[in-house]
Amino acid sequence: MYDYKNEPRRIIFMIDSKSFYASVESVERGLNPLKSILVVMSKAQNTGSGLVLAASPMAKKLFGISNVTRASEVPNDDRIVIAEPRMNL
Repeated sequence: MYDYKNEPRRIIFMIDSKSFYASVESVERGLNPLKSILVVMSKAQNTGSGLVLAASPMAKKLFGISNVTRASEVPNDDRIVIAEPRMNL
């Protein structure tokens, strides 16, 4: 059995990148990322549809929207803010 207590230790900080993108878009729009209902959605050029790339926590909680939800499955609700992907932002 290997004794791990002599191994180097470090702290690793992880971010859920998919929700992170929705949070960044919310902040850029002056919205609270924990309260906004925002999805970052791709648009497929050949089908006119797309996928949800990121969803805010409230979008997930209120509407069950998850990452890779199809655009056609996102409810038509005025409270939902749809943002185009700007991953370099």
